Amino acid sequence: MSEIQETMGEVASVIQEIEKQLENLLSRKREDIERALAARIQKEKEAAHKRVNELEKEFDQEREALDEFRTMVGEVEAERNTILDEVRERIKHALQFQAEVENLSRHTAEEIRKVNDLHQKLESLRQRTADRAGFLKKDLREKFGIVTEVPEQEDVLGPEMDLDRELENLKRIKTLLAGELPSGGGEGRPRKEGGESWELRIPEIRDLIQSSHFQEDGETKSVPVEDGPGGKAPQGVIGGISVVESLNALGRTDPADGSGEIRYFQKRIKVVLDSEHLLGAIERSVEESRKLSFRLGETESAKDRFFIKHELINAQERLRKLVFRAIKICDKTPPALPGVVLDVLNVKVLRNMLDRLSTDNWANPEDLASFEKDIRVLTTAFRERIVPREKYSRSILEELEGG
Repeated sequence: MSEIQETMGEVASVIQEIEKQLENLLSRKREDIERALAARIQKEKEAAHKRVNELEKEFDQEREALDEFRTMVGEVEAERNTILDEVRERIKHALQFQAEVENLSRHTAEEIRKVNDLHQKLESLRQRTADRAGFLKKDLREKFGIVTEVPEQEDVLGPEMDLDRELENLKRIKTLLAGELPSGGGEGRPRKEGGESWELRIPEIRDLIQSSHFQEDGETKSVPVEDGPGGKAPQGVIGGISVVESLNALGRTDPADGSGEIRYFQKRIKVVLDSEHLLGAIERSVEESRKLSFRLGETESAKDRFFIKHELINAQERLRKLVFRAIKICDKTPPALPGVVLDVLNVKVLRNMLDRLSTDNWANPEDLASFEKDIRVLTTAFRERIVPREKYSRSILEELEGG
């Protein structure tokens, strides 16, 4: 029995040891889980704190932008009030000037009438003198057989004055004043022809920060194109007229909805676009926008930055409408582009240009710089194609004759 008891004692001791080890293992596992949980909670707290800081930073930026906009609106409002005060002052001066002009016009009319009366008296005196001279000539011829010519008196006062014409001029001046300045007896508003009042509209703040919307199409009117200054004709002539003169005689212009004009040459139904004029307009627009972009990078005023960006976007829109008008002309009478430049300037190139003008943002200096770089490459290749000028002009004339 003693051996069995010893064995049972050993088993019990082993079991106790195992239980102790299990308890220690459970304790360590619990501690590991609690530490992992604490670490995860700490990590999530840090992430949440970081996110809160980022949100606060974003809100601070928005508040700063809002404060800048509030400051800009205040500056615009102050400038608007200054302009309104100047407008009122200038209208006041205009009314005073109008009263003075009306007074001077009245005195001028009176003086002209007096001059006319004196002129009539002079005519009467001249007529009496002429009658007397005629009688003297007749008397000398009948009584003494003397034939003589009495010299006519020179008009020392110069050409006759036309009273009606002078009064009409005064009336025209008064009409112009009535059409552009406020009438003294009216409500202080300028008036146009027919007595209808003009509305002198001062833009509100919302008008100053709202962009304009334009139509794609507009009425067109063709007018002859005159030679610009310094436009010397080349040596080649056609029928006694230089090639350039012959080509310019066929010149027309097409307004592009307030965004400049498209020039082209037309003979009967055949039309060829003046590509050089179009590229020149594009170059000028890009150059002016580049200067605005440079100003944008240097100015720190929120108001000035806002308006410069608005000018850049408007310049981009005007150029887009100009290119759109050129494409419409090409679609209406294809190809409508000089054949000698079709490899560098064609409808596909114009459409790609139109797409970029529709999607880019010139308020972003990178977009403007990229567009300017491509235009510089295009114009360089184009100018290489139009040399010599006589040959280029003659090719356009031949294309027009072929229509």
